[in-house]
Amino acid sequence: MRSHLRAVAGLCIAAAFLWLAFGRVDWSSIGTVLSQATPGPLVLGILALAAGFFVRIVRWWTMLRALEPTLSLRSCVRPFLLSLAVNNTMPLRAGDVVRAVGFRDALRSPAMRVVGTLLIERVLDLFVLVAIFFVGLLAVPSGMIPHAFVTTAAVLGGVALIAVLVLVLSPGVLRVGADRVTASRVLAHRSWTPRVRESAHRLADTFALVRSPTRALQLLSLSVLAWLLEGTMYACVAWALHVGGSPVAPWFAAATGTLATLIPSSPGYVGTFDYFAILGLTAFGAHRVTATAFAMVVHVVLWLPVTIVGAAFMVKPGTPRILRRPERQRVNA
Repeated sequence: MRSHLRAVAGLCIAAAFLWLAFGRVDWSSIGTVLSQATPGPLVLGILALAAGFFVRIVRWWTMLRALEPTLSLRSCVRPFLLSLAVNNTMPLRAGDVVRAVGFRDALRSPAMRVVGTLLIERVLDLFVLVAIFFVGLLAVPSGMIPHAFVTTAAVLGGVALIAVLVLVLSPGVLRVGADRVTASRVLAHRSWTPRVRESAHRLADTFALVRSPTRALQLLSLSVLAWLLEGTMYACVAWALHVGGSPVAPWFAAATGTLATLIPSSPGYVGTFDYFAILGLTAFGAHRVTATAFAMVVHVVLWLPVTIVGAAFMVKPGTPRILRRPERQRVNA
């Protein structure tokens, strides 16, 4: 019931932002903007996005390989892309669960180790995104971005910084804390206590990856490169649609739109992403119709290719049990 309520609340939020983004749009004008698009930059943007996904896979592989040296890069491709496709089509970040639980054998990693890498990914991405947002904000005229959004971004930046410090300093504390808690009178004799302790240790081992300055710098560099490539896709879409104006605008829209995906919404972040991507572009003086067409094209480019590729991986042999239909699982059993 609780998960159903969350899903319904997400759909309501998505509907509200869909109205804000598209409720008063002149669709004939949108069609005119789209019909005048230049195909070449769009192709270049898709290639840049694909390169960005590749860099993200390399980043994830770098973390997993540090704990499992024989793991190949190829083993990480399917779990990564399939999890994105699931996140695009199912609620409650189900793709993250699939990546952590469904591919333990292929990744030769326990679930908590994979969860640790996902947490590190989120912290690094948030850190880079907030940095892009505030660099872009320097060029935005005062009052163009709601004060509440700026305040939220500042809070997220502080959270990201604290999270980085926690990741660096916490592994030993987490391990010692888990040992003390599980050794208490209440938990010491529980049958599941050893599993809890082992999971905490694995999570601590994963967090310890960023304690190495060399590896932390490597992961941060890969994160910056991934967002530079993804931001290039936004810039290419703006180029294709002849948006004009400041070259900073599409990058700022990338930051505002992506940060808005933290708002609970529908699968694929419909509505929330679009409204704030439009807001980011119009803050630099772009016409609302052009900004709306821009947000629509960017969203399609972000959603469609990876969802198709992930769906193709889903139908291949070896699909995780967590994604199989119940009746199929019973037959296989």
